[in-house]
Amino acid sequence: MIVVKSLEELSNNPFTSPFALVPTMGNLHEGHINLLEIAREKNFLPVVSIFVNPLQFGPNEDLDKYPRTLDNDLEILEKNNCHGVFIPQENEILKNIEPLEAPFADKLCAKSRPGHFNGVISIVNKLFQVTNPQACVFGMKDFQQQLIIRHLIKTKQYEIQFLSAPVVRDTNGLALSSRNNYLTSKERTEASKVFKFLSEIQEEIKLSFKKQKKILLIDLDTIKDNYVQIIENKGFKIDYLEILDSKTLEICQNNSTKILIAIAVFYKQVRLIDNLVLDLSSFS
Repeated sequence: MIVVKSLEELSNNPFTSPFALVPTMGNLHEGHINLLEIAREKNFLPVVSIFVNPLQFGPNEDLDKYPRTLDNDLEILEKNNCHGVFIPQENEILKNIEPLEAPFADKLCAKSRPGHFNGVISIVNKLFQVTNPQACVFGMKDFQQQLIIRHLIKTKQYEIQFLSAPVVRDTNGLALSSRNNYLTSKERTEASKVFKFLSEIQEEIKLSFKKQKKILLIDLDTIKDNYVQIIENKGFKIDYLEILDSKTLEICQNNSTKILIAIAVFYKQVRLIDNLVLDLSSFS
């Protein structure tokens, strides 16, 4: 496994092409390993970057306590046949960085985390520029992020193939996340109810659509409001629960074919996000 820790080392093109960049903030888990497997399935060598991005954290967020487990991360990547790792120095990555503004700035996570996605794409853009990958891999757990990265690749006209990976869950259905480490085993079991709620909402919309045949005839606001109440009664604090067109993140229209059910909650002061996408075309 090739480990690169500076832009100077990177300038010697140490990674074998074609490779797919997997940007991470470390504290790796099975969800990250799945991203490596997606890259290999598409015939790209996986190259992981590990960088806790200060630009994507707000003033009251958990930058200082975000888990940093570099030695363990490197062991995990070695065991999982990772081709290369890029561990950039903060001063090198931030130097002369191009500040970018993300689309969908008033949607989902961007509402409660202003500037978050600006920080994400500014760093991802810099990583693309310095590593020059042939592909990149992002998970669908952060649905909004993957839309924004796709938009970045398109607007910058990068010749980078975007590979998406499905949400990886534990045995109870909780979406894997580094922030799950803040919860005890019992709390993680309780937090898995988030996926249960999403699944129930999906089934309710599915059954209604089979009857009505048009998404606009379904009272999505009432479904959403009912579940906000249900979820908060179970001890979760809702940041948002939205039912939107998955392509535009706008209110669903009759031509909407894929419906995004997205949620962010606080449980034991830990922010958890999750989503499901319902494909209506299979029911028409």
